[in-house]
Amino acid sequence: MERDQEIARLNRLLFEDAREGSRLAVISGAVTSGKTALLHTVADTAGGRGVRVLPAVASASEQKFPYAVLEQLYQGMPAHLQRSRPRPGLEALRNPHGPIEAELPLLQDFHRTLDELTGDAPVLIAIDDVQFADLPSLRCLAYGIRRCRSEALSVVVSRGSLTGPAATALDELLHEPKVCHVRLAPLTVTGVSTLLAQELGTEEAGRHAAAYHEMTGGNLLLLRGLLDDRFSRLTRGPLDSAPGTDAPVAGELFRQAALSCVYRGGPAHRRVAHGVALLGDATSVPLLSRLIEVEERLVRQSVGLLTEVGILHGGRFRSDAVRAVLQDDLELHELGPLHLRAARLLYEEGADPIDVARHLLSHEAPGPVEEWISQALCDAAVHAIAADRRELAMNCLQMADRYSTDEREALQLQATMVQAMWPFNPLSQMRRLQALAGPAGSGLLPAPQTIPVVIGLLGLGRMGEAAAALEQVSRAADEHPGTDLDTALRAIRLVLSSTYPDHPELRPFLDQEECDGPWDIGPLSPGQSPESPQLTAFRALRTVLSRGVDERAVRAAERVLETVRLSDRTMLTVHAALQTLVYADRHATATSWCDRLIEETSERGAKALLAYFCVLRAQIALRVGRLRDTVRYAERALEELPARGWGVAVGMPLGMLINAHTAMGNHDAAAELLARPVPEEMYRNRFGLHYLYARARHQLATGRQHAALTDFRACGEKMAAWGLDSPATLTWRLGAAETWLTLGGQERAARLAEEQLELTGESSSRTRGAALRVLAATRPLNERIALLQQAVGVLQASGGWYEMARALADLAEAHKQLGDLDTSRLMTRRALRLADSCGAEELSRSLQRTPARSALSEATRTGEDTAAFSELSDAESRVAALAASGYTNREIAAKLYITISTVEQHLTRVYRKINISQRRELPASLDFDVAYTA
Repeated sequence: MERDQEIARLNRLLFEDAREGSRLAVISGAVTSGKTALLHTVADTAGGRGVRVLPAVASASEQKFPYAVLEQLYQGMPAHLQRSRPRPGLEALRNPHGPIEAELPLLQDFHRTLDELTGDAPVLIAIDDVQFADLPSLRCLAYGIRRCRSEALSVVVSRGSLTGPAATALDELLHEPKVCHVRLAPLTVTGVSTLLAQELGTEEAGRHAAAYHEMTGGNLLLLRGLLDDRFSRLTRGPLDSAPGTDAPVAGELFRQAALSCVYRGGPAHRRVAHGVALLGDATSVPLLSRLIEVEERLVRQSVGLLTEVGILHGGRFRSDAVRAVLQDDLELHELGPLHLRAARLLYEEGADPIDVARHLLSHEAPGPVEEWISQALCDAAVHAIAADRRELAMNCLQMADRYSTDEREALQLQATMVQAMWPFNPLSQMRRLQALAGPAGSGLLPAPQTIPVVIGLLGLGRMGEAAAALEQVSRAADEHPGTDLDTALRAIRLVLSSTYPDHPELRPFLDQEECDGPWDIGPLSPGQSPESPQLTAFRALRTVLSRGVDERAVRAAERVLETVRLSDRTMLTVHAALQTLVYADRHATATSWCDRLIEETSERGAKALLAYFCVLRAQIALRVGRLRDTVRYAERALEELPARGWGVAVGMPLGMLINAHTAMGNHDAAAELLARPVPEEMYRNRFGLHYLYARARHQLATGRQHAALTDFRACGEKMAAWGLDSPATLTWRLGAAETWLTLGGQERAARLAEEQLELTGESSSRTRGAALRVLAATRPLNERIALLQQAVGVLQASGGWYEMARALADLAEAHKQLGDLDTSRLMTRRALRLADSCGAEELSRSLQRTPARSALSEATRTGEDTAAFSELSDAESRVAALAASGYTNREIAAKLYITISTVEQHLTRVYRKINISQRRELPASLDFDVAYTA
């Protein structure tokens, strides 16, 4: 081991090498580096060789007592020398202010005593912690050692760092040319591995030596603490035998060892360690010096020693456990003032606001309110919000509110709290938001903080108060045109026009040019500045809602989602861009973004944001006809954010659920949802349109046609009045047309369906397919099939699976009325598979009543041609089953990963084997489990 070499070196120097006169060896090193252990080893070796050992231990507590160390040396001498010699310590205490010349007899006496002792046998003087020796003893030692020429005298001392009156005398004694210095450094990784091999075995030592060294810096005392902690755990229960069991884990014994290292360095050393523990990563020598009020030179020296001893590394603690135990070691009455002083110093130096806040939040000592504290806490809250450290932000804001003495500043803090917590728990902030309504409307709240209050008040349906607050924002924006405030106000106007357009109080803020004027999202002209993502997102949403699908608006929304990161300040922007894709029926892209944002908000714990994105996911599922998914996501939205937290937007999750349950045939569930109370203000915004439309569909499905027609008409009137009457928003015309069909109003139904088709245009959209299906129901039977086939093609291309199942069901019925029972059966089977896949249980039940079978089908069902079917291969059976279900050759090829030519060959062989001539004659018994995949 590394220390064995030092022991051998000292033994040779002190007891074996040829020498002239006395020899002096000095063992130095950091606190707990093993100096005392090495000194004792040398003394024990000397005693074993017949050397008389005169031991002494210097102590800081005895440093003021003259001749304290010399007294200890005399006590190790033979009894006759102790009786015959004067007691210098007692004499000095009787006359502590006597002249130094009075020491001369004592010095000479000590010299003669050493000569007498070494004349009888070799002598070793061994002094531990000589840096704490009293000054008179040091002078006696220096006098005696220099004058004693006997080779039988050896001196070995251990020393640490020293500052004070004895430093000069000690240096004079220990820095002569013949002095041998042994500097004990911490163990290297190899030395740690050697030690661990003795304790844990060679294999574990090799595996964990680096980790043990990293935690201790090679400090023997800290190493022993870690090992003792391990053995303590072992005695409490068997350690896991898995690899890594012997990895270092800081326990109580390690923490106590660390405290010992610090305390043994003295009070100043301890104060520096406490200061580093308090400041943490913000430690610098000048800052630390100012904090603990210790001279920079001494602080730098202590930091160096703490580094050498293995407590610090690079100015930071090697182990968080050491920092924690030092923080706990501080007295409670010291903590408050220290934290406050640290916060002030960091704030003055422009440190990270969160570091400043950490100290302020720990400062609980009463004292005068200082103006800078509130501002520091506000700065920290802003940074914490940006870093998504919500709890820290709220703690900072609440403490800043307690320290604030200015009314406007206090209101600003309250508004910031609302904005910070609203995405996570709107219910907890409603009272605070309501309290801010008055100050926001009277101009007491600054305009930037008024904007989130306006958004919150709109959500609560408090439109008059929102309008008063908006008036204040508008005045401030007029005074600062072209600023962020002006941009935010324009964005709010777009929000109002697309979501809250039906309120007289808000009508002055519906800028007609902003709402109705031409809009283009295209390449920038030379010198033109790019529009803010906020304005782009809300403009895109308003465009799609008012005009229908606009490719430029869709591209703009996609760019916003690609470039804007979700945060408190951008959540409405991201939400608006995603809504644009949903209303534009960009289902695949919208689903991808929505799933990503659901995962992100779920991980952050932002329940309100998570609920908003879940409702959009439900809306996507409803528009593509995935009814079970609609229910799942809408119910999750209401679980994450209860109905009261939605305010006037509750129409969205309720509307999605009611619509889905109605389509599924769960009419009792839909009725229960409609029985829940909703805010009256909900009917005056876009969210209420979805609720009203869903209620109309439920009434239609349950036989209350006139009530349904009233609601469908109300939807249409509101949408037209609000400038949102586009096919992308809601297909109220088709709902009304279906209602008229049940009332026998064919002409009115046809007119509404044709009007919807005209608005939709020629694009292959879900709405166009649904309109073709409704229009077909108004036409004579001979015209109906062509329209329904066109509807099926459009819906298959656009992904409207529930509507496609309805169109196939209508097509099956039309073929049945024409007497084409085989085709009717094929269409029924396709509709049934789609209905089952979508979760449309009521439609599925109605399709169970299949059309009558052809003669060949009945023969097959009764087993007349069973032998023929047994001749089909597995591949032929799969192709035949899909063909019987109505799939085209191209679709079959895609499903089975074969070529179209192979499909044709399989079908040719199938026709030959079962003795049919065409596809429509394929019998129903070919019912293999080949589910339709949308």
